[in-house]
Amino acid sequence: MNRDDQSQQTLQLVRQLAEQALSRSAGAPLTAGNQVELLYDSAQNFPAWENALATSQDSVFIEMYIFANDQFGVKIRDILIDKAKSGIQVCLLYDWLGSWRAHLSSFFTPLIEAGAEVRAYHPPSLGGGLSMLGRNHRKMIIVDRKELFVAGLCISASWQGKPEKGLAPWRDTGLALRGPLLAQALAAFADSWASCGAPLDARWLQPAHTEPCGETAARLIATTPSTARMMRLDLLVASFARHTLWLTDAYFMATSLYLSALKQAALDGVDVRLLVPRSSDIRWIGTVSRTQYRPLLEAGVRVFEWDGPMIHAKTAVADGRWARIGSTNLNLSSWLVNRELDIALEDATLAAQLAERFLQDLEHATEIVLKQQRNRPVPTPVRREKRRRGSPKEMALSGASAAARQAARLGDMLGAVVHGSRSVESSEAPAFLSIGVALCLLALAVGYFPWLVAAPLTLLLASAGLSIVARSVSLYRAKRRKKQQLRQALPDVRQDETPPPDIQ
Repeated sequence: MNRDDQSQQTLQLVRQLAEQALSRSAGAPLTAGNQVELLYDSAQNFPAWENALATSQDSVFIEMYIFANDQFGVKIRDILIDKAKSGIQVCLLYDWLGSWRAHLSSFFTPLIEAGAEVRAYHPPSLGGGLSMLGRNHRKMIIVDRKELFVAGLCISASWQGKPEKGLAPWRDTGLALRGPLLAQALAAFADSWASCGAPLDARWLQPAHTEPCGETAARLIATTPSTARMMRLDLLVASFARHTLWLTDAYFMATSLYLSALKQAALDGVDVRLLVPRSSDIRWIGTVSRTQYRPLLEAGVRVFEWDGPMIHAKTAVADGRWARIGSTNLNLSSWLVNRELDIALEDATLAAQLAERFLQDLEHATEIVLKQQRNRPVPTPVRREKRRRGSPKEMALSGASAAARQAARLGDMLGAVVHGSRSVESSEAPAFLSIGVALCLLALAVGYFPWLVAAPLTLLLASAGLSIVARSVSLYRAKRRKKQQLRQALPDVRQDETPPPDIQ
């Protein structure tokens, strides 16, 4: 075997190992033959949802963190009521915490009365225990078992902004998908549905069409508490990226492990960019995010803050070939505690579209820079370059070398056009001051009113204890029922035995 053949085999082996690592980390195989359309903001996502729901003929399955009692929420609810009355199977699973206002106002009662099945994920209960901390943060709609919508958007008018007050719509990203991946989406919904009651009838688990209808290969990553599938995939992508890694995140509070992965990628020459909100609907998260800027900037990661009211998208695009869209934020809550749902796309055309949109978003963002770098020239946005194709031998050796560098970086990790710039000091000072003052005030409050800590802790421990006791009681009952069934199944030996005949 010559060196060219060996290089080709080595490159093929590396690619197989990379694919195996991605599949195992995500807990999802790569599924080809899908048709995918990117949808931006409420202007494109909401009409697509409405049209699909209004024309549904078979079934509607919705898994949603926020289903709001507002103008848009009422519009969607009324569509679902009409469909349920017409005999279409309608199943809605909403998160209790995300939709608590709608829940307490009996917003879903008319939908239930119309014949729809409605369930709340993790409502308050004495037996909930620590599981109450985990929420269903997914945003998924399945229509007629043939069309799937996945997004960062919820069923809420908040995403439409407030034109009367001069507030622009929230910036967010979603997608519409048809194809073989629907089978995995239905299974993911059925798993969440069964976690809140009786399982979904098996006949609804079969997609309407199973044949390929497009050219996009995709993975559906449906995370559940403690699985960390998306976290492992995010780490791998940060390690495998060779040229670009552009991230948009609404609530960035990354772990030290992921921060290390981003820094190592930037130090290795990868163009790493992070776009986050300047003003957030959850202000304290933005404050914490700013405390993580400096180490990233020092490593060469470029950080941008959105100038508009809110950017809520959770997207990533790497090397113009790989992209991710969904509900997972880059923080521990999304990675380890919640139910989340994301679509990872391995399609150069869609990745290029998402990369182009990212560059457009940077035109409405402000770059955060280190003070000594304030006057540095702003790099030109990275575009896809046309590279000279070398001989098969050169390409194989180059690919194997790049793969080796990526593997080495993974080992290390585990052990633009912008609107303007602002130095990191102007972001750090108020962030650290806010956190420090908040901690001091909390310390004073606890010192004067110890019950502020004791009461929630007591309630949490009692809830966890009651949950464990309830679980043990149910296990004892199940054990007792099993014994009773066993006794009933066995014949009564004493009754069945016949006495031996008398011997004279």
